[in-house]
Amino acid sequence: MPFGGILSAFTQSIMAPSLYRIYHRASSNSLAQLYVGNTAESIGDFGISYLIPAGAIYCIWQRRWQYFIYLGLLIVTSYFIRAAGRAVSPSYQTFLQILFRAQKSFNTENAELLRRYDFDFKSWPVSFKSEKYSNLQSLSIGGVSERKSSTISWAIGWVVAHTFGIRLIYPGLMFSGLFRTPLEEGRAKFVVEQNGIRSKVQTADGNGIDTMFFDRRSEINQKGKTLVIGFEGNAGFYEIGMAATPLESGYSVLGFNHPGFGGSSGTPYPAAELNAAEAVFDYATSVLGFNEEEIVLYAWSIGGFPAAHLASSHPKIKALILDATFDDVLVLALPRMPNFLSGIVRSTIRNHVNLHISKEVRGYDGPIRLIRRTEDEIIADPPGVISNNRGNFLLSEIIRQRFPQLLDNPSSEKALFDWLSRPHIIDPNLNALRNSEPKIPTDTDSLTDEAKSRLVIQIAEKLMTDFKSTHCVPLPGSYFILP
Repeated sequence: MPFGGILSAFTQSIMAPSLYRIYHRASSNSLAQLYVGNTAESIGDFGISYLIPAGAIYCIWQRRWQYFIYLGLLIVTSYFIRAAGRAVSPSYQTFLQILFRAQKSFNTENAELLRRYDFDFKSWPVSFKSEKYSNLQSLSIGGVSERKSSTISWAIGWVVAHTFGIRLIYPGLMFSGLFRTPLEEGRAKFVVEQNGIRSKVQTADGNGIDTMFFDRRSEINQKGKTLVIGFEGNAGFYEIGMAATPLESGYSVLGFNHPGFGGSSGTPYPAAELNAAEAVFDYATSVLGFNEEEIVLYAWSIGGFPAAHLASSHPKIKALILDATFDDVLVLALPRMPNFLSGIVRSTIRNHVNLHISKEVRGYDGPIRLIRRTEDEIIADPPGVISNNRGNFLLSEIIRQRFPQLLDNPSSEKALFDWLSRPHIIDPNLNALRNSEPKIPTDTDSLTDEAKSRLVIQIAEKLMTDFKSTHCVPLPGSYFILP
């Protein structure tokens, strides 16, 4: 390579993204090869990743100006050595030229070539820009608020939510770096074994959302014509999360990461969460070609918040499935914090991180299924006590919203509570066949309280399926049954 070419490759490589893996596709066999840089690139990466942060801490501690000069030299040297190593690496230069072409024109050919690489997602070209904001009734800087306030408690709640509070609610924000290798391996498995298609979807508020699509429409199985959009939990990633369950059942699947999780940018405040969900839904209908009636929203745990909101905004969807989902995050948060902080906790959540799923689902009256984990230790207080599982309260609210005329007496309330206080473990396929649609008479005023109680139990059996497990056990494909 002439000197001019080497110099150009060097300058282009200085701030170029890190390359993690290379996917080799063949007709008979495919594999994911871990990219290992040459000696110079490895030394430069070590300096950037470890020596520079350590040096910065040492300089701040010593507070001597000459140490900052040494730190500057270390920064320049590390980036120089890494760029030099990349400039003479054929594999990296091939990747970099493909990336530059894709960034200029992200057409089908360039996209296919780029998807042979796994690299820092910040540099991934945007596949689709959504202009649709979520349908929020009220919006604060950080999220959804039930009421506007300028009080000191509101301000304290804002500070809490925007510092450590959001990380307590979404601990996955702190795990992306720690889980880098498992996430890479999960993506590699999806791309190589499941033909997953990775894309970046840009939300209306500017976040880049990391998505993975599995198209099963070309297969004989009719289930592939239905798209399942997965909404992960507060420490879940699509690479190692719930996508495997609907894939096992033969559905097309679209997974994505919360804002701030994995390759997605942003922070999962309610507004950002809902805008991300809206953008992914827009991508599914505008680019992937699915009609709303062909889409199932499948949520696990806290993922029920954006899924319920999206279902209310798009009531024509095929179904909503809520697995190990609760009714209100405030009720879960209060017992886990000291009593003297209850006021701050309440202000923080209600004004800034108001994940009130039972309210979000009110606008949706279509097919719905709740899956309750009978030994759930996360959304039950005390842990594992089925009568205190917050999924019970979510189901009660749904029945009350849809059939208020049946829960207008103490007998029906007690019958539902007694039913929810016991596990009902049966074969999920038999459960789906057994629970035909309850027949609700037009005139319910003539029904006795006992008759109303029987109807309430039939509705509960229809809407909820019990799974004997704790909160984080993957849901078997046999339990993924559309309502």
